[in-house]
Amino acid sequence: MACPYCIKHKWANKFKGNDLKLEKEPSCKEVIEDLGDPRKYNEIIFCGYGDSLVNLESVKKISKWIKGNDGKVRINTAGLANRYYGKNILPELNGLVDVISISLNGSNPKEHNELNHPMFKEESFNEIIKFAEEAKNHIPKVVITAVEFPGFDISKVKKIAKEVGVWFKMRPYLDSED
Repeated sequence: MACPYCIKHKWANKFKGNDLKLEKEPSCKEVIEDLGDPRKYNEIIFCGYGDSLVNLESVKKISKWIKGNDGKVRINTAGLANRYYGKNILPELNGLVDVISISLNGSNPKEHNELNHPMFKEESFNEIIKFAEEAKNHIPKVVITAVEFPGFDISKVKKIAKEVGVWFKMRPYLDSED
């Protein structure tokens, strides 16, 4: 995705005075060491500037360690990993992920393409819906989310989530870093 409303584009990788750009991608070992005891967190969330599932092997390795140490795992995703890999990756997450949160900012292929500029263009919308439907077979809690930004009818995405049979969560639109 290349969503123009993402803070990566809007605020040059800064949020609330913090520089969010990494100098380098941390290794799995570094992430695990930095986490310490995963039970001290409500959940460990994989998210970022892009889709964490692009780095699937690291997500699986770290999630396996988290779950093995009684932690909880959530993945925030654009829902295009199956299309990206050309296969269904969701079975690989079975038992490793407690919640998957799938961003769907658009209520049809054209609107989704215009708002998010996905690499797979208008076919992305249907791929995301299929991903959410399939995720129910492998992950205990599946959530479709949408950003409440000006002029966007978020109720249409809420209706899609209901039709798919998953949870829905509205995310606030961040208009400034204050």
